[in-house]
Amino acid sequence: MEEATGSMLTRILIFCAVLGGLVSIGVRAARAQSSLEVPGPSNQYQPYIPPQQATPPVIRLAPSDGDSGNTIQLLPGWNQPAQPQAAATPPPAPPAHLNVAPMTAQAAPALPAVFRGCWQGQVSELDWIRSEPGAHKIGFWTPKTYRLCYEQIGNQPFQLTFTETGVEANDKIINPRGRVVPISTDGRAYATMRSQLDFNEYKTHNDGFSFSPTFAVDEITNLDCRIAGNDMLVSADVFGSRDGDPWFRAHWRADFHRFEN
Repeated sequence: MEEATGSMLTRILIFCAVLGGLVSIGVRAARAQSSLEVPGPSNQYQPYIPPQQATPPVIRLAPSDGDSGNTIQLLPGWNQPAQPQAAATPPPAPPAHLNVAPMTAQAAPALPAVFRGCWQGQVSELDWIRSEPGAHKIGFWTPKTYRLCYEQIGNQPFQLTFTETGVEANDKIINPRGRVVPISTDGRAYATMRSQLDFNEYKTHNDGFSFSPTFAVDEITNLDCRIAGNDMLVSADVFGSRDGDPWFRAHWRADFHRFEN
Protein backbone atom coordinates (compact mmCIF):
# COMPACT_ATOMS: atom_id res chain seq x y z
CA MET A 1 0.00 0.00 0.00
CA GLU A 2 2.80 2.40 0.89
CA GLU A 3 4.67 1.55 -2.29
CA ALA A 4 1.60 2.42 -4.36
CA THR A 5 1.18 5.73 -2.58
CA GLY A 6 4.85 6.61 -3.13
CA SER A 7 4.71 5.82 -6.83
CA MET A 8 1.66 8.00 -7.27
CA LEU A 9 3.33 10.88 -5.45
CA THR A 10 6.40 10.58 -7.66
CA ARG A 11 4.29 10.78 -10.81
CA ILE A 12 2.49 13.90 -9.58
CA LEU A 13 5.77 15.59 -8.83
CA ILE A 14 7.14 14.74 -12.26
CA PHE A 15 3.98 16.11 -13.93
CA CYS A 16 4.14 19.30 -11.92
CA ALA A 17 7.81 19.76 -12.83
CA VAL A 18 7.10 19.27 -16.56
CA LEU A 19 4.12 21.65 -16.40
CA GLY A 20 6.19 24.25 -14.60
CA GLY A 21 8.91 23.98 -17.25
CA LEU A 22 6.44 24.48 -20.07
CA VAL A 23 4.94 27.53 -18.39
CA SER A 24 8.42 28.99 -17.90
CA ILE A 25 9.29 28.49 -21.58
CA GLY A 26 6.03 30.17 -22.71
CA VAL A 27 6.69 33.18 -20.49
CA ARG A 28 10.21 33.65 -21.86
CA ALA A 29 8.94 33.37 -25.45
CA ALA A 30 6.31 36.00 -24.80
CA ARG A 31 8.86 38.34 -23.30
CA ALA A 32 11.23 37.85 -26.26
CA GLN A 33 8.45 38.58 -28.77
CA SER A 34 7.38 41.68 -26.89
CA SER A 35 10.97 42.92 -26.87
CA LEU A 36 11.29 42.82 -30.71
CA GLU A 37 11.49 46.28 -32.44
CA VAL A 38 9.39 47.03 -35.45
CA PRO A 39 11.76 48.32 -38.22
CA GLY A 40 11.22 51.87 -39.40
CA PRO A 41 10.36 52.87 -42.95
CA SER A 42 13.01 52.08 -45.56
CA ASN A 43 15.28 54.87 -46.66
CA GLN A 44 14.62 53.78 -50.28
CA TYR A 45 11.01 54.94 -50.15
CA GLN A 46 10.53 58.02 -52.34
CA PRO A 47 7.34 60.07 -52.57
CA TYR A 48 5.57 60.01 -55.99
CA ILE A 49 6.41 62.99 -58.19
CA PRO A 50 4.27 63.41 -61.32
CA PRO A 51 6.24 63.85 -64.60
CA GLN A 52 6.78 67.39 -65.71
CA GLN A 53 4.78 68.54 -68.72
CA ALA A 54 6.64 69.90 -71.75
CA THR A 55 6.87 73.63 -71.63
CA PRO A 56 4.79 75.13 -74.44
CA PRO A 57 6.63 77.24 -76.96
CA VAL A 58 6.81 80.92 -76.34
CA ILE A 59 5.79 82.89 -79.40
CA ARG A 60 6.73 86.46 -79.98
CA LEU A 61 6.72 88.87 -82.87
CA ALA A 62 10.25 89.87 -83.80
CA PRO A 63 11.38 92.02 -86.71
CA SER A 64 13.95 90.66 -89.13
CA ASP A 65 15.93 92.06 -92.03
CA GLY A 66 13.61 93.29 -94.73
CA ASP A 67 10.57 92.27 -92.63
CA SER A 68 7.65 94.40 -91.51
CA GLY A 69 7.95 93.22 -87.90
CA ASN A 70 5.27 90.51 -88.08
CA THR A 71 7.51 87.47 -88.40
CA ILE A 72 6.64 84.73 -85.87
CA GLN A 73 9.73 83.28 -84.16
CA LEU A 74 10.13 80.54 -81.54
CA LEU A 75 12.32 81.35 -78.54
CA PRO A 76 15.28 78.96 -78.12
CA GLY A 77 15.24 76.21 -75.53
CA TRP A 78 12.16 74.38 -76.78
CA ASN A 79 12.43 71.42 -79.10
CA GLN A 80 9.37 71.14 -81.25
CA PRO A 81 8.34 67.49 -81.75
CA ALA A 82 9.13 66.17 -85.18
CA GLN A 83 6.16 66.00 -87.51
CA PRO A 84 5.59 62.85 -89.52
CA GLN A 85 6.64 63.31 -93.11
CA ALA A 86 4.05 62.80 -95.78
CA ALA A 87 4.73 60.06 -98.28
CA ALA A 88 6.60 61.48 -101.22
CA THR A 89 4.54 61.61 -104.37
CA PRO A 90 6.49 60.05 -107.25
CA PRO A 91 6.99 62.39 -110.16
CA PRO A 92 4.78 61.67 -113.09
CA ALA A 93 6.36 59.40 -115.57
CA PRO A 94 7.20 60.98 -118.90
CA PRO A 95 4.68 60.13 -121.63
CA ALA A 96 5.78 57.23 -123.77
CA HIS A 97 3.52 58.14 -126.69
CA LEU A 98 4.36 60.34 -129.62
CA ASN A 99 3.54 64.01 -129.40
CA VAL A 100 0.62 64.41 -131.78
CA ALA A 101 -0.27 68.05 -131.16
CA PRO A 102 -2.62 69.33 -133.86
CA MET A 103 -1.28 71.35 -136.77
CA THR A 104 -1.54 75.02 -135.89
CA ALA A 105 -1.22 78.26 -137.78
CA GLN A 106 1.36 79.69 -135.40
CA ALA A 107 4.29 81.63 -136.83
CA ALA A 108 6.79 79.18 -138.32
CA PRO A 109 10.54 79.81 -138.33
CA ALA A 110 12.24 80.51 -141.65
CA LEU A 111 14.47 77.63 -142.73
CA PRO A 112 18.10 78.18 -143.80
CA ALA A 113 18.77 78.62 -147.52
CA VAL A 114 20.18 75.08 -147.79
CA PHE A 115 16.62 73.73 -147.49
CA ARG A 116 15.40 75.62 -150.54
CA GLY A 117 14.24 73.51 -153.47
CA CYS A 118 12.44 70.18 -153.70
CA TRP A 119 13.42 66.90 -152.09
CA GLN A 120 12.06 63.47 -152.90
CA GLY A 121 12.52 60.12 -151.19
CA GLN A 122 10.97 56.68 -150.90
CA VAL A 123 10.06 55.00 -147.62
CA SER A 124 10.32 51.30 -148.41
CA GLU A 125 10.93 49.87 -144.93
CA LEU A 126 10.09 50.75 -141.35
CA ASP A 127 12.36 50.49 -138.33
CA TRP A 128 9.32 49.39 -136.34
CA ILE A 129 5.53 49.59 -136.31
CA ARG A 130 2.97 48.63 -133.67
CA SER A 131 -0.80 48.90 -133.43
CA GLU A 132 -2.59 50.92 -130.79
CA PRO A 133 -4.41 48.95 -128.03
CA GLY A 134 -7.70 47.59 -129.36
CA ALA A 135 -7.06 49.00 -132.81
CA HIS A 136 -7.74 47.36 -136.16
CA LYS A 137 -5.12 44.91 -137.39
CA ILE A 138 -2.23 46.45 -139.31
CA GLY A 139 -1.67 45.19 -142.83
CA PHE A 140 1.55 45.08 -144.82
CA TRP A 141 3.42 48.35 -145.22
CA THR A 142 3.11 49.74 -148.71
CA PRO A 143 6.22 51.65 -149.86
CA LYS A 144 5.49 55.32 -150.45
CA THR A 145 7.24 58.08 -152.33
CA TYR A 146 7.26 61.48 -150.63
CA ARG A 147 8.05 64.92 -152.00
CA LEU A 148 9.02 67.86 -149.79
CA CYS A 149 9.47 71.33 -151.27
CA TYR A 150 10.63 74.59 -149.69
CA GLU A 151 10.10 77.26 -152.30
CA GLN A 152 8.94 80.78 -152.91
CA ILE A 153 5.87 81.62 -154.98
CA GLY A 154 5.86 85.21 -156.29
CA ASN A 155 6.78 87.69 -153.59
CA GLN A 156 5.52 85.46 -150.79
CA PRO A 157 7.87 84.07 -148.10
CA PHE A 158 9.33 80.61 -148.64
CA GLN A 159 6.83 77.90 -147.79
CA LEU A 160 6.92 74.15 -147.29
CA THR A 161 4.72 71.69 -149.18
CA PHE A 162 4.58 67.97 -148.52
CA THR A 163 2.75 65.42 -150.66
CA GLU A 164 2.56 61.69 -151.17
CA THR A 165 3.26 61.26 -154.86
CA GLY A 166 3.01 57.58 -155.52
CA VAL A 167 2.65 54.03 -154.29
CA GLU A 168 4.98 51.37 -155.55
CA ALA A 169 3.60 48.39 -157.49
CA ASN A 170 -0.12 48.90 -156.73
CA ASP A 171 -2.90 51.45 -156.40
CA LYS A 172 -4.05 50.98 -152.82
CA ILE A 173 -3.87 54.68 -151.94
CA ILE A 174 -5.97 57.44 -153.49
CA ASN A 175 -6.73 61.11 -152.82
CA PRO A 176 -3.53 62.07 -151.00
CA ARG A 177 -3.51 65.49 -149.32
CA GLY A 178 -0.56 66.74 -147.30
CA ARG A 179 0.91 69.77 -145.59
CA VAL A 180 3.94 70.42 -143.41
CA VAL A 181 5.09 73.20 -141.09
CA PRO A 182 8.57 73.91 -139.74
CA ILE A 183 8.87 73.68 -135.96
CA SER A 184 12.47 74.63 -135.17
CA THR A 185 15.90 75.02 -136.76
CA ASP A 186 19.51 75.49 -135.68
CA GLY A 187 19.92 78.10 -138.42
CA ARG A 188 22.47 76.01 -140.30
CA ALA A 189 21.51 72.61 -141.72
CA TYR A 190 19.06 71.05 -139.23
CA ALA A 191 15.31 71.49 -138.76
CA THR A 192 12.34 69.76 -137.20
CA MET A 193 9.01 69.67 -139.00
CA ARG A 194 5.53 68.27 -138.48
CA SER A 195 3.52 66.95 -141.37
CA GLN A 196 -0.05 65.80 -141.81
CA LEU A 197 -0.82 63.40 -144.62
CA ASP A 198 -4.38 62.29 -145.38
CA PHE A 199 -5.44 59.71 -147.94
CA ASN A 200 -7.90 56.89 -148.58
CA GLU A 201 -6.78 53.28 -148.69
CA TYR A 202 -8.64 50.41 -150.29
CA LYS A 203 -9.82 47.65 -148.00
CA THR A 204 -8.74 44.03 -148.37
CA HIS A 205 -10.98 40.98 -148.33
CA ASN A 206 -10.07 40.49 -144.64
CA ASP A 207 -11.76 43.75 -143.62
CA GLY A 208 -15.21 42.18 -143.67
CA PHE A 209 -18.41 43.47 -145.22
CA SER A 210 -18.64 47.25 -145.62
CA PHE A 211 -20.51 49.65 -147.87
CA SER A 212 -17.35 51.72 -148.43
CA PRO A 213 -14.47 50.17 -150.41
CA THR A 214 -11.93 52.46 -148.68
CA PHE A 215 -11.09 53.80 -145.23
CA ALA A 216 -9.63 57.17 -144.30
CA VAL A 217 -6.05 57.33 -143.03
CA ASP A 218 -4.53 60.30 -141.27
CA GLU A 219 -0.80 60.35 -140.50
CA ILE A 220 0.80 62.99 -138.29
CA THR A 221 4.58 62.78 -138.53
CA ASN A 222 7.38 64.43 -136.60
CA LEU A 223 10.40 64.79 -138.88
CA ASP A 224 14.05 65.39 -137.99
CA CYS A 225 15.76 66.67 -141.12
CA ARG A 226 19.44 67.33 -141.74
CA ILE A 227 20.98 68.55 -145.00
CA ALA A 228 24.11 66.73 -146.15
CA GLY A 229 25.16 68.01 -149.56
CA ASN A 230 22.43 67.15 -152.04
CA ASP A 231 20.71 64.80 -149.58
CA MET A 232 18.25 65.41 -146.79
CA LEU A 233 18.58 62.76 -144.06
CA VAL A 234 15.12 62.27 -142.55
CA SER A 235 14.12 60.42 -139.37
CA ALA A 236 10.38 60.26 -138.69
CA ASP A 237 7.96 59.21 -135.93
CA VAL A 238 4.43 58.57 -137.22
CA PHE A 239 1.07 58.43 -135.49
CA GLY A 240 -1.65 56.99 -137.72
CA SER A 241 -5.43 56.90 -137.33
CA ARG A 242 -8.02 54.94 -139.28
CA ASP A 243 -11.45 56.48 -139.79
CA GLY A 244 -10.68 58.81 -136.88
CA ASP A 245 -9.62 56.11 -134.41
CA PRO A 246 -6.00 55.60 -133.22
CA TRP A 247 -4.47 52.90 -135.39
CA PHE A 248 -0.67 52.59 -135.27
CA ARG A 249 2.70 54.16 -134.43
CA ALA A 250 5.80 53.72 -136.55
CA HIS A 251 9.33 54.96 -137.09
CA TRP A 252 11.23 55.20 -140.37
CA ARG A 253 14.39 56.70 -141.85
CA ALA A 254 15.00 57.71 -145.45
CA ASP A 255 17.27 59.83 -147.63
CA PHE A 256 15.51 62.49 -149.68
CA HIS A 257 17.41 63.68 -152.76
CA ARG A 258 17.25 67.14 -154.30
CA PHE A 259 15.51 67.36 -157.67
CA GLU A 260 14.14 70.08 -159.93
CA ASN A 261 10.48 70.54 -160.74
